[in-house]
Parts: sequence; C-alpha cells; structure tokens
Amino acid sequence: MELPDGVILLDSLGDLQASNTSPILVCGSHCGGSRNLARQVKNCRVKAVFLNNAGIGKNQAGIRGLIHYEAENILACAVDHNSAEIGISSDTWKSGIISHTSSQAKAVGIQIGDSVQEAVSKIITVFKHPSSTQISNYESSIRNGIEDNNNKVDLKKQTQTQVDGVAVTVTDSITFLNEENSGDIVVCGSHGGLSAGGYAQKYRVKAVFFNDAGIGKNNAGVKSLKSLSDAGIFACTVDCNSSEIFNGQDVLVNGVITVCNQLAQSRDIKKNMRVKEAIKYI
Repeated sequence: MELPDGVILLDSLGDLQASNTSPILVCGSHCGGSRNLARQVKNCRVKAVFLNNAGIGKNQAGIRGLIHYEAENILACAVDHNSAEIGISSDTWKSGIISHTSSQAKAVGIQIGDSVQEAVSKIITVFKHPSSTQISNYESSIRNGIEDNNNKVDLKKQTQTQVDGVAVTVTDSITFLNEENSGDIVVCGSHGGLSAGGYAQKYRVKAVFFNDAGIGKNNAGVKSLKSLSDAGIFACTVDCNSSEIFNGQDVLVNGVITVCNQLAQSRDIKKNMRVKEAIKYI
C-alpha cells in the first residue's frame, strides 16, 4: 500500500517502536487510554494519531485518549468503529471516517465526517507549508493543552487476584503481558480484534476476556475469538457499555459477556453472563 511520506500504519499501539521516525500514526487500536500511554506515544516521536473510537462505550472510554493526547501536544482523531475495522490499520487508512477530534485537529481544519486520508492531507499541508494563521491556531491549542509531565508510573501494570479461588491476571491491555503469563486466565481492557488476539496467542494464555469495542464493522471487535478457540484458548468479549475499554478491573467487576468462542461455550459460558461467574467455568 502506497502511503504519503511520514505516515505509518500499525494494527496495534503495542507495536509502536522507540525507533519510530514517522510523525503521523494511523493505528487500528482504540482511542481510549491514559496520560502515560499518550506520553509513550509522544516519546516515539508521533505528532498525530488516528485511532478507532471502539463504540465509544461506557463513560466514553473509547475516546478518552483524546484529552490525554491533547495534553501531550499530539494531534488526535477517533474514527467511527462502523467505518473501519478495529485492529486493522489498513482499513482505518482506506475507510476510516472521523467521529471525534482533539483541539489540535480542529485548529488545522479537520472536521467530523472527514475521511482519514482527507484529514492526513490537511496535516501534511500544515506540516510542510503552514500559513501564519494555521501556525498560530495550532501553537495556541498546544499551549492550552500543556500540563505537568513529571508524574510517571509503570505503564505495563498487571494485577494478580482471585475469583472464588481461581487465579486471574487483570491488565488494561493485552499488550502488557509477557512470557510469564503463559497459562494465565486474563481479564483485559483490550478490544477482541485480530491484533489483540495475536497477543493472546503469542503469550499462550489459557483464557482471555476482552471488551467488544462496540463489535463494529465486519464484527471486527470480536473477530479474534474463532482463531483463539482453534488455538485452544477460551475467549469472550464483554459489552463496551458494561465496562470501560482499557480498564481491566472494570471488565472484571462489571463486564457482561456478549460473545463467547466455541471453546468457552463448551464450558457452558453464555451471553449475558458476568465475567466473574464465567471464570468459575474455566
């Protein structure tokens, strides 16, 4: 796929490298997140990011990242989850339609309803041939977004807990796992798309609970479940309106199951079951 200079496509933010030099990131990940996640993206020299709105969901968690990217002086846009498949950056680039924007995006003329490619063309114009008015608007939006950057915590946090005697690993993102999580029952805040499922297989977890990210275009938010069943991994998604995306603890406490893979169904795990109840069947 031919891309303009300075644009990089990644299916997952977890694949973003410190060595990155492309200022514009078109990514299949959700637009949730935290200030620390936004800071990590900034440290990889990203100046603009396009992410999936993940169905928006509970407490608008699917677009919460916008305020954090804005505070880190990163231009950010969320695309409609029904316009582009979550976890698939190429579809975000080809078909994504902007649903929400940061103040920096508005300052350079990006509007709701623009395609991702239209929005990127506006950014490239500002980066390469900015007018004095565009520079003034953009710099003003940056100044308004500046906050204290001194509060740093470990991004890849995991919590070990028990549900009726069953050991469970809780984390905000499936990308925060490592080789030591092999065989774990994982409750995470990630979407259930193909890129997230790839991490579950990479680390050989026993079972995983995802957010369904509004399910979205071509059922992208739950698309990994079949391949995970084929790989011998129990997998379910929870309603994005029952628990916040990028909030593993909320998935554990409040998540209501929407889709189960065949392996999970074989253990009598069903739609509308609570996550804590389903864990007992694994």
